Amino acid sequence: MRLDKCLLLLLLVLCTGIGATTIYDIQYTSSRGADNCYPSPYLGKTVTVEGVVTATNYRSGGYFISEPVSGAWRGILINDSRHNPRVGNYLRITGVVAEIFGMTCIQDLSDYRLLDSNRSLPNPVTISTGQLASSFEAEAYEGVYARLINVSSSSGKSRNNRFMVNDGSGQCSVVTGSFGGKAVSSPAAGVQYSQIVGVVVFGYGEFSLNPISAGDISIQQPASVQNRSWGKIKSIYK
Repeated sequence: MRLDKCLLLLLLVLCTGIGATTIYDIQYTSSRGADNCYPSPYLGKTVTVEGVVTATNYRSGGYFISEPVSGAWRGILINDSRHNPRVGNYLRITGVVAEIFGMTCIQDLSDYRLLDSNRSLPNPVTISTGQLASSFEAEAYEGVYARLINVSSSSGKSRNNRFMVNDGSGQCSVVTGSFGGKAVSSPAAGVQYSQIVGVVVFGYGEFSLNPISAGDISIQQPASVQNRSWGKIKSIYK
């Protein structure tokens, strides 16, 4: 009897795993399609996937989810206007894999389940501006919660709330106002940022990092200001 129960439990575990797909499975590809896009190997197929919501109110509709540990190929757009999840919700979603303007997404949802709330977001994976500037390397980070560190603006804002930044490896685009918030004011060339956090998005023929809120953009305090402040602190003890 005990052996039968063990076999039954094993069967249930195996059956539960059937049909389960990870975001990584859906996103990973090395086959280039038209317009330098890399379509998912699951294109047109129905999948069930789980993930934590990293950003909502995306400009083209929907929200982004990530696997619990952020990294290459581990984030995706959910093209869904029927549900309104919150950042930190952990969802199980069933839908069809599609490509919208060159970006992989899941749409036509047939099942939507809230499994948990107030989950901590994964640590954003650190990438370089040069990686975002290369369509081949940037493809791995499409939909991923990521950050750039120690970058400087190389131009003011241009079309579509976009400005360019560079960490020395090549300049890439940062686009603000993509998630329902106000666009950040145009930076002057040479502004230093300690980090910019957001979701990597493909649009207008290029990859860009899209901050979710103004708090995701951290301007680096000038060294001269830091030195003056430190000098005042030291003078107290003279």
